[in-house]
Amino acid sequence: MTKPWVPQRVAWVLTLGLGLWLVLRTVALAQTETTSWCVAVWYPSSEHPGGAETILANSDVIDIVHPFWYTPDASGVLLDHSGSRAPEQVAQWRAAGQLVLPSIFAGHWGYLAPHLRPAHVAAIVALVEDRGYDGIDIDYEMFALETREVFSTFIEELAAALHERGRLLAVTVHAKTVDQSPFPSAAAQDWVRLAAAADIFNLMTYDYTNRNEPPGPVASISWAGDVVDYALTTTTTDKVRVGLPFYGYSWRRGRPPATATTWEAAERMVTQFGLDVARDPEGHELVIELDVTGLPRQALYVSDATTTAARLDALPVTGGVAIWGIGGEDPANWQVLMERRPAACAARSAHAAQAAHAPAAGR
Repeated sequence: MTKPWVPQRVAWVLTLGLGLWLVLRTVALAQTETTSWCVAVWYPSSEHPGGAETILANSDVIDIVHPFWYTPDASGVLLDHSGSRAPEQVAQWRAAGQLVLPSIFAGHWGYLAPHLRPAHVAAIVALVEDRGYDGIDIDYEMFALETREVFSTFIEELAAALHERGRLLAVTVHAKTVDQSPFPSAAAQDWVRLAAAADIFNLMTYDYTNRNEPPGPVASISWAGDVVDYALTTTTTDKVRVGLPFYGYSWRRGRPPATATTWEAAERMVTQFGLDVARDPEGHELVIELDVTGLPRQALYVSDATTTAARLDALPVTGGVAIWGIGGEDPANWQVLMERRPAACAARSAHAAQAAHAPAAGR
């Protein structure tokens, strides 16, 4: 005879198990949800002249603009390459509600010496305040391993100075999956210290295959996922921005060096010559082979909206994306970003709220 308590006990165990599963599932979802998700673009980041139009046409999707306008000289004095249209462009971005954090790019580091670094920090702060920027993006690349300590100190000093004035600091870093990367310039960047100081942490998760290598994907999805996974061990989800390549590479005769290309150019080639298109399994990028009599053979890897969707679906949740290669990109990319963004950009929302409460000019 079956004991009457057995079904009750089974039901109790099943209920407990279901409850535990729901709790664990809720915790897991909470760990992967984000309350802010920002879309940033670097401009100009393509030879294509359409980048400026892209920013304005997609201002409902693009939250942050990183104009690639400044670089330091040997002593740390900032050289301005913004051009005569810069004030007009900044005004347009501001009118659209976008944040403006120009990029300072450098591949040399003598100005980080103790006797030059304070003036370099002061020059950056003065630039941000004089031009009314929302902050700055530091994109210092290809530094030697021995700069690791001094570069971290510089970022910490700059962050403190900018934060005192209510401005933001973005730091853009080489991709890596371990701290002591075999690539010295990546190992020279101490992600724990840099991300702790920064408000935005841009990962250059592209050029997995660079122009000096044989044909391959610009950004392997599994590799990018490993980079993001490592980043999330060094800082909080909201700071991390995944680098998205909207560009591609074309290899003549299948040999390096490659030249940068766009989805628009690839699409035009496919249409003109009736080419077949494949898709790379690693990066989900378009793979196009041009083999036409009278023309040099070419191999192209380039991203389209399907590539972007695959990346966003596969990669861990972060605080947003930072895009290189605007101008000539697949226009459907922007719809993909709109549909898949899990949250609004908190920095943009805060900026809009602050602007709404600011006194009108002349009052």
